[in-house]
Amino acid sequence: MKVVKRFGLLTTLLAPLFAVLFLFVGASSITSTSSASAIEGQTYVEHWSDGEAYSHNLLVHRYGITAEQLDGFLETTGIAYDKSRINGKLLLEWSKKSGLDVRAIVAIAQMESSFGTAGVATQKGANMFGYGAFDSNPSNATQYNDEVAVTDLTSVTIIKNKNETFKIQDEKAQKNAKGTLNPTTDGGVYFTDLSGSGKRRAEVMEKLDKYIDEHGGTPKAPQSTAGQSRDGRGVTASGVPDGYSLVKTIDTSGYTATSYPWGQCTWFVYNRAKEFGISYDMYMGNGGDWRNKSGYQTTHTPTEHSAISFAPGQANSDPTYGHVVFVEQVKSDGSILVSESNALGLGVISYRVFDAETAKEFTYVIGK
Repeated sequence: MKVVKRFGLLTTLLAPLFAVLFLFVGASSITSTSSASAIEGQTYVEHWSDGEAYSHNLLVHRYGITAEQLDGFLETTGIAYDKSRINGKLLLEWSKKSGLDVRAIVAIAQMESSFGTAGVATQKGANMFGYGAFDSNPSNATQYNDEVAVTDLTSVTIIKNKNETFKIQDEKAQKNAKGTLNPTTDGGVYFTDLSGSGKRRAEVMEKLDKYIDEHGGTPKAPQSTAGQSRDGRGVTASGVPDGYSLVKTIDTSGYTATSYPWGQCTWFVYNRAKEFGISYDMYMGNGGDWRNKSGYQTTHTPTEHSAISFAPGQANSDPTYGHVVFVEQVKSDGSILVSESNALGLGVISYRVFDAETAKEFTYVIGK
């Protein structure tokens, strides 16, 4: 099997901190064609978040895949891999720790190094995912073992550098080769070759998914319901939760991305406010910065059609950039309904409900 080299750390060289950016930890992309469940911070769909493996968000999972199914698929590849190094149990552990779809982990490991049996991965201490390897220094992969490589690959290469789908990864490789890639807005590249590496990885995912169907399938994920979680994050729902409503339907088709990157939380709140005739500055900063923007009134009293600016780490927001959401409704019991983008993926609008006591802890930024 041909091993295609990937260079995980290249992304860190091409991705400076973005001036107006929110990267939601564990974000997942769900489209209107999929029924999603959010459970314990992970999002599940029946098969794919966007109808096919190639455009599937790699941070979205298929619920209930077993170690036995994964072991069975690994056997079908005919690769003489080390079963103590990669197996169904380890794969599920890596998926849980990293937040990466286990099917994607299998695909990357197979196409990168034939499950650790080829290329740099055969060096002592090197990982099977190619993470840390450069053209000029492939042995740098020895600095990351398999588990660390999966978690770092997910947080840095997939999330921070906006490589959430294999399709995006292929497209950015093309842009990089043409010199049209802008790391500030596009994020760093994952692939440096033009051979369609992402497409081949997606094909491995499809084969694994089919194998799972043919060997017991998986149960449906329990449906998440709106409500208050114990840690104050609220519960994310892909539709408006029962008992709550919108005054105006959300229509993102006319949203602009002049100063806020498309799909980000800041992009959504800036444009959603305009639907109510409310204005925020074009340069409010990251989601967590809105609370500190001069010239805007802030309050801890829940206020409809205001913005909540979450400090970094608050309500499960990004530990560096924070997050911003739009308050759609304040009910008589003091609970609030908020809408937001990029909690379930770039450009995907979802909702959260917070109870009255939690809602009082937030900083509401009043628009003009």
